[in-house]
Amino acid sequence: MDLWGALEADRFGEPVYVRYQPGRRLVVLYDSMAHLTVFKPKRTERLWETVAGSPLAERALDGVVQRWPLDVRLPALPEVRGELVRYKPGRRAVFRLSGAYAKLRADGRAPVEIPGSPRVLEHRPGLTVYEEVPGTPLRNCERAPWMEPVAEAMARLHALRLDLPAHDTELEARDLRAAAETAAAIGADPGDLAERLIPRMADVEPAVATIHGSFHDDQVLVGDAGVTLLDLDSAALGHPLFDVGEFASYLTAAGEDEARGRFLEACGAGRDALLFEAAALLRWSSLPFRDLEPDWPDKVRRRIELSRERLADYRRSASSVITAS
Repeated sequence: MDLWGALEADRFGEPVYVRYQPGRRLVVLYDSMAHLTVFKPKRTERLWETVAGSPLAERALDGVVQRWPLDVRLPALPEVRGELVRYKPGRRAVFRLSGAYAKLRADGRAPVEIPGSPRVLEHRPGLTVYEEVPGTPLRNCERAPWMEPVAEAMARLHALRLDLPAHDTELEARDLRAAAETAAAIGADPGDLAERLIPRMADVEPAVATIHGSFHDDQVLVGDAGVTLLDLDSAALGHPLFDVGEFASYLTAAGEDEARGRFLEACGAGRDALLFEAAALLRWSSLPFRDLEPDWPDKVRRRIELSRERLADYRRSASSVITAS
């Protein structure tokens, strides 16, 4: 699959979003709202056989192009009438309705409801409608003053006992290796960073909680009513430090050092949080590339360097503990 050819092709407009797993999958969304999907040859051919009868589909760039609103993995897309807020081809779409939000997901998971989260108004496989709740995305606010309430909301989530799929260190190891492979393919080779993180994470004392699974400052609304956690689609049973490390990693990448410090202190996080933060920085290192942000090569390399720095902090803190004892 030709990543750079797909990004440089102008037949369908300018690329605005990309997901890439070397040798396995390439998805590019263009500003015309057409999207290209390339898998391994046999799987690409199966996809084409599924959509070939549609006038909105064509074979191009060694893959299959589907024009809006055709998305074989989001079949309810043409039914929703509202303002499109977010679209990730083959994965999910979010629409703003009157007093509500509609979310389409390709995995068909049932919504997870917790006290204080947006109320589910309607659900059927692949489509969930949530009540709109007041508040401002934390990412659009001064973050530091909200860190203690955010940590408290996260702790309440962790204390819940829900029937959810597991996210363990084996799954995390798979994700870290995939992230390292993608980073190397786009010119930001992390070397052996994933292999240095994985065994250390496996040695952390086990703990299981209900985790958000994708916890960052765009998943939190704040306001007079306090803190509301959004997008619990990736909720799972896993180590609570997955959430702590991921949230801290987003603050680190945004240069929000004061907020990060206050968040970790409010969590009572020990040295292992540094390890999980390092892992999250690597795992999500390709985000600037995925969204094709300006200067994305430098931003990807910066996340990987920050991951190395957090791992070094973790190792130094171990030496301090040994010396002190």
